[in-house]
Amino acid sequence: MIDELQFLTASFPLGVQNQPPPSRPASRLIAAPSPITSDPVAAWLSDNNGERTSIANFVERLGEAVRADGIDLWRVGVSLSDYHPEVIGRSYTWTYGQDVQIVNRQYEPKRSDVYMVSPIKIIHEGADGLRRRLTGPRAQLDFPVLEELKAQGFTDYAAMALKFSDGTRQFMSWATQSEAGFSASEIMRLDALTPLICMRLELEHARQVTEQVLGTYLGVNAAQRVISGNVRRSAGEAFDAVIFYCDLRGFTQMIETLSPADVFRVLSAYYDAVSGPVMARGGDVVKIIGDGLIAIFPISQSLSADRAGQEALASAREARSTLQSTRASDLPSGVTGLRAGFVLHLGQVTFGNIGSRDRLDFTVIGPAVNQAVRVENLTKILGRSILVTAEFADLRLAEPMRSLGFHPLRGVRDPKELFTPADTAA
Repeated sequence: MIDELQFLTASFPLGVQNQPPPSRPASRLIAAPSPITSDPVAAWLSDNNGERTSIANFVERLGEAVRADGIDLWRVGVSLSDYHPEVIGRSYTWTYGQDVQIVNRQYEPKRSDVYMVSPIKIIHEGADGLRRRLTGPRAQLDFPVLEELKAQGFTDYAAMALKFSDGTRQFMSWATQSEAGFSASEIMRLDALTPLICMRLELEHARQVTEQVLGTYLGVNAAQRVISGNVRRSAGEAFDAVIFYCDLRGFTQMIETLSPADVFRVLSAYYDAVSGPVMARGGDVVKIIGDGLIAIFPISQSLSADRAGQEALASAREARSTLQSTRASDLPSGVTGLRAGFVLHLGQVTFGNIGSRDRLDFTVIGPAVNQAVRVENLTKILGRSILVTAEFADLRLAEPMRSLGFHPLRGVRDPKELFTPADTAA
């Protein structure tokens, strides 16, 4: 059995070296000042009564619980990997008396300079823990973040590895403003809590990642259905919605003349411009096929048909404006600008799960969806960037619609009267 000072020195070295410290002794839990079962923070961590919480809320409650139980804790930091197309990781920082700060770390061609000189890198490379005094004769400020913390009044800092069951190493840290810093027994207690903290964080992280990945690839509505277990094959739900359809102009020529990498670059700029306004206004991007995008604004008690129409029209206008203002430097050589045709329609759609036994997909189907897609081709023929159907034009909108007459649609029995906002041009 080891005493507290031996454990403190072995697991969290105070020296100048940054090498990973030796593995924790197997007896560390036995040497802890009190059994884990009698620790109120451990009791809270091990039994959350089935309560669902966000990672930010968990970090805040953890800091408050540790502080309330006698440790003069002023800061908790957690850094977790992420599975978002543009975010490699996300950090959560609780500081006593403040809201939790959440920072996304973007993908970069190489590791950032900040990461390369951070305690996070040391933990990721294999260290189980790292301890640094920030004041006094044993102060060791060998990372820029420690200089920053000292300037903010912190006196002691400890970082610990969170080892997830998938083999990844995550990071958390503790800091205090107590003049004496953390005591040896406090460090041992925080270390003893680490496995339970890791268990809770991995659970919440897995839930968040699942929702995020499904939402990114399936859309918010479909993701919620999958998570709730509504995944029966060939089952669908019919409801009224405003249908938003758009198609990138000149895409066929781009495919023929641009490299695949440049085509992806164009499509990324295009979909950023289009999907952003739709989702910001309550729409759900249901399907992306090549250069075509289908979104819906479902009509419900919280979103009337008139309001859905206004949001869809505003989304189309903003997307068109963003495409027109795309800088040439953001596009491949030879592409001078981006334009698209937009169609807005109102009708019943069926949202459901279709496909084979082993490969399913959520999508919307129905005559209304088919009509919206057929109308888009007329945006080029009629020289209008935004076309709306008579059903949409009948909504109480904030601006008048101008009729462009009746036009036949392929596969649709009767000609459809089409409209455009009064000020809309090609």
